Amino acid sequence: MPNGEDVRLKVDHVKSKKVEGTLYMMSERMAWMPKHKDVFTLSFDYCDIKYHRISSDEKSKIRLQVVCYNEMMTTFHFCNSTGLDAQKKDRDSVSDLLKILLPEFKTMMDQALEVKTKILNENKTVYQLYKDLVISGLVPADDFWSKYVDFDKLTESTKKQNTGVSGAFLTNIRPESGDSGGIIYKLNADTIMSIFRTYPAIREKYEQNVHTGGMNEADFWRTFFQSHYFTMDRMHSSHHRDLFADCVKQDDEKMHNEAERASRTAMAVIAPETNDTSEIGYGVNESASDTTGKNDLNKNLIKRFNFHSTMILKSTLGTDTNYETSSASRVEPDDDEDISKKFKSGDNLEDLRTEQQEETQTLKLVNPDRYLRAPTIDRSQKISVQQIPTNFNNLKQEMANWHVNTELTLNSGLAHKIVKDLTPGGALMHGTTAQTLSQIVPQNIQEEMQTIYVSLSELLRHFWSSFPPSSPLIEEKIHRVHETIERFRETQVNAFKEKVSTDLLTDFHLAGHMEDLIDTANVKYNQWVKTVSSIGRT
Repeated sequence: MPNGEDVRLKVDHVKSKKVEGTLYMMSERMAWMPKHKDVFTLSFDYCDIKYHRISSDEKSKIRLQVVCYNEMMTTFHFCNSTGLDAQKKDRDSVSDLLKILLPEFKTMMDQALEVKTKILNENKTVYQLYKDLVISGLVPADDFWSKYVDFDKLTESTKKQNTGVSGAFLTNIRPESGDSGGIIYKLNADTIMSIFRTYPAIREKYEQNVHTGGMNEADFWRTFFQSHYFTMDRMHSSHHRDLFADCVKQDDEKMHNEAERASRTAMAVIAPETNDTSEIGYGVNESASDTTGKNDLNKNLIKRFNFHSTMILKSTLGTDTNYETSSASRVEPDDDEDISKKFKSGDNLEDLRTEQQEETQTLKLVNPDRYLRAPTIDRSQKISVQQIPTNFNNLKQEMANWHVNTELTLNSGLAHKIVKDLTPGGALMHGTTAQTLSQIVPQNIQEEMQTIYVSLSELLRHFWSSFPPSSPLIEEKIHRVHETIERFRETQVNAFKEKVSTDLLTDFHLAGHMEDLIDTANVKYNQWVKTVSSIGRT
């Protein structure tokens, strides 16, 4: 049994390669468990499934085939002992759930792939590291993105807004004439998701009927398009058998609450005591305007337009649009329920107050010198007045006996010449310049050098962390990393060395340190190979 996973659907009597078992449809993957075992032998993440297909109804065996992006195909045979109808019902329940889940995960994969591609295009260092580690086969792609890339930092400026719902998505559902003279509606995954996001009541009906096996997906949407709920100028349906009849009532209650909330929010701040305009403009209050001679259908159409726009805005802003299952327990979240009580004519609003300077206490200093110049040493011993003449005479005697030794000093001209010759760029400092290295080396060379250093450092980290090898897999990794480092020297370091071998940059040996790092790794590798060979291992 799956541990801690949300099982969306469980289907028994499903064979894979003539072995009977149970098929589990979970929130992120589908898995198959053989009979009398407690482990999954087949498991497919929804993001790895490219598509699925089912056998035709004319075939004797009811099958469903899953095709992954790596071209791996697995076929499940539904063999419910109850009969052919039960087998088709089991297969259709799995197929209908896959039709919902696969587009959602495909959208997630497309967005993740788009972000990764943009990161590689905009960051040369990450792209070079990707080529050196992933393309060379040293690090798996998943490990690279999880360990070496800071998505929060790199995608901070590339985060995109979630895809919204088109206000005219219903107009794109155009009926077409069928071969038998009927009408055909074609729905894609995006249109279905737009319907579910805009009208949660339809999603609720879908889960109540399709997921529970009450009807298949085709029958559900056929019932939806034939229902009174889909008609734009609908009035309340009088047909009790209409599956979506209660959805109309829910829409009316929802629209009524939205109108009251919007009117109360706007008018409570301006004039709460004169708020007589509730529901005006939403078409839900007949007494708000003169309806004499008005067509009820037109008024109802305006109300439906307003409700449609409101639900699209809520879905775009991420506001919860779900309905409660019971109308008695359905309570609208209203943050401004008591807004009229918050604002009164005599209120002193904090935002409208004049700024008042905070009262501060004046710092009173007893000894300002100690505050400004730091505490001084307390001299407890004071020189007496009688000692002053004696100290002054001693100082005069010392000054009279002092002589300047000028034998080791230089004149100013010679000293200036020596300092100038020993300064970088001087006569005695060949191969140097008064400019710093960052000023001499062009910016593009510095960036390329930094990129090479990052990749080389990561390769060397993998190399040195493998010593001492503790398993044959680690030994194989050492050989593979060494080959990658040598290939990196030929393709990157040597190419960079030739690029900077100009008259201006040749004296700086910019690639010298990188060559030393590689040579040190080669010495270690050769010593290790020699040690392994001496003990009879290859």
